[in-house]
Amino acid sequence: MRAPSVRQKIYEHFAVALQTGTIAPGAQLPTEAEIAKEFEVSRSTVQNVMSRLMQEGLVRRQAGRGTFACRRDDDMQIRVGLDIHNIQSFEDEVALAGETVTFRLLSFAPSPLPVRAARKLDLEPGLEVFCLRRLRFVAGQCIGSETRWFHPDLSMSMTAQALATEGVHALIKDRLGLEIGRIDAALRAVVATSQEARELGIEEGAPLLMRAHVLLTPDDDKILYGEALYVEPFAFRYSAGFQA
Repeated sequence: MRAPSVRQKIYEHFAVALQTGTIAPGAQLPTEAEIAKEFEVSRSTVQNVMSRLMQEGLVRRQAGRGTFACRRDDDMQIRVGLDIHNIQSFEDEVALAGETVTFRLLSFAPSPLPVRAARKLDLEPGLEVFCLRRLRFVAGQCIGSETRWFHPDLSMSMTAQALATEGVHALIKDRLGLEIGRIDAALRAVVATSQEARELGIEEGAPLLMRAHVLLTPDDDKILYGEALYVEPFAFRYSAGFQA
């Protein structure tokens, strides 16, 4: 039988340690240089192993900080039970878990509609509409970001203070005077772009969970299209309904 390669041995060393808890969830791994020196291999070999561990969800990389062991589901520090078909806000869901969502405003300005947002809002791509971009924090940790493209028929009278402190449901109800009657939402896996990686403090290409959604009034008029990105160690559970 062919002996395992050095790369495989390094992979198995860390995979076993991560899966058994020898390397505790959330713990920082040695640097690539330190691992290369210990196993007497090149940095490129170590990078290959770390990429494989990251793809398998065993480690995560944070730009400028290093590589960390991923938390298992039951070790998650921040968990929220989120029903994607419920009109309750994300902030309310987090409050039920005993936490509070805070924001860092990135921008609020007219922006050309990307194709995916235009399709959801039944508008022409490139049309300028108000776009809200913020980072979200729970328990002091950045758990992701939110981007919202508002329908151009809305009167966007919102203060800087409200944009920096209020959830989008509160903004819609209290600032725009609208009721949310329905949310059409979908979840999908994506990877971080270079801009998202810089904003979220993670590595470019790191896995993210995206919740894309359209908010509608009780009369089914479209209010906005939004995309919320979530990073590890934040996690939520969701329920979904099926129609025959």
